[in-house]
Amino acid sequence: MRSFTASQQVHVHVIKFGLDFDSHVVDALVRCYSVSGHCVSARQVFDETPEKISSLWTTMVCGYAQNFCSNEALRLFEDMVGEGFEPGGATLASVLSACARSGCLELGERIHEFMKVKGVGLGEGVILGTALVYMYAKNGEIAMARRLFDEMPERNVVTWNAMICGLGAYGYVDDALGLFEKMKKEGVVVPNGVTFVGVLSACCHAGLIDVGREIFRSMKSVYGIEPKIEHYGCLVDLLGRGGWLLEAVELVKGMPWKADVVILGTLLAASRISGNTEVAERVVKDILALEPQNHGVHVALSNMYAEAGQWQEVLRLRKTMKEERLKKAPGWSLVAT
Repeated sequence: MRSFTASQQVHVHVIKFGLDFDSHVVDALVRCYSVSGHCVSARQVFDETPEKISSLWTTMVCGYAQNFCSNEALRLFEDMVGEGFEPGGATLASVLSACARSGCLELGERIHEFMKVKGVGLGEGVILGTALVYMYAKNGEIAMARRLFDEMPERNVVTWNAMICGLGAYGYVDDALGLFEKMKKEGVVVPNGVTFVGVLSACCHAGLIDVGREIFRSMKSVYGIEPKIEHYGCLVDLLGRGGWLLEAVELVKGMPWKADVVILGTLLAASRISGNTEVAERVVKDILALEPQNHGVHVALSNMYAEAGQWQEVLRLRKTMKEERLKKAPGWSLVAT
């Protein structure tokens, strides 16, 4: 039940029929509110319940984690343990995911130790094992993540993605690509869209243009996966960093969707790398068509003119900005990372 209104209607009937003291009904109600994204209402029901059973604690913790309220999930988990409730696999997996998103390595390590003490091994379930790998990988503990990954008796595509993306994000490009090759060779788990985002990002970090091109092509030709805008974004970034600006421009033109500000911003950064003010001018127009108030692109273009020694263009653009009283949008800058 994803509707907040529907959850409220159910809540009214729960009170009307005196079921607000039935632990199983309350558990379901908290889940309804959580699924609809209203954790405040879910927590109110939770707090008003005098006798909280273990499953209710689990539902509330998972609700926070699934709605990306990581800090709340972590605090409630600690309260749960403090009240003497022993968390099950679902609770542990949810809190580990929260630890990954919030960068709370210390608590993640404590949960891992708790699992060891309780004899909860990686063979207990692929979801729990994957959550542990994901937590360590997101927190930069790549060696530990890889060790746990290798020890897992069973892995699904989410497990592989967590490890591949973690390796790529922290610069272990050869390991990321090697693991991708191993995944393909074993053939037990088929790569999905997230896998290719991780691999293409790794190629981008290492400037592996030919490898990135081939991987991008293989998505559809080998795996039947239609590239999404995030895959195009990775390849545009890769080509732009490598100086293949015109190929990146053609790639964007050939997308089945209109380029968003992220893609266009990547092209603008690539234009600066190549020193191509002509392409930059077109990209700036496209960005302003989507975000008329994004005046930081004028500053970026002015800086490019200055770098190219086109001082007349610098003066012209600055005059235009002054006449229109344009100001650089806070936090917007052209930075090639």
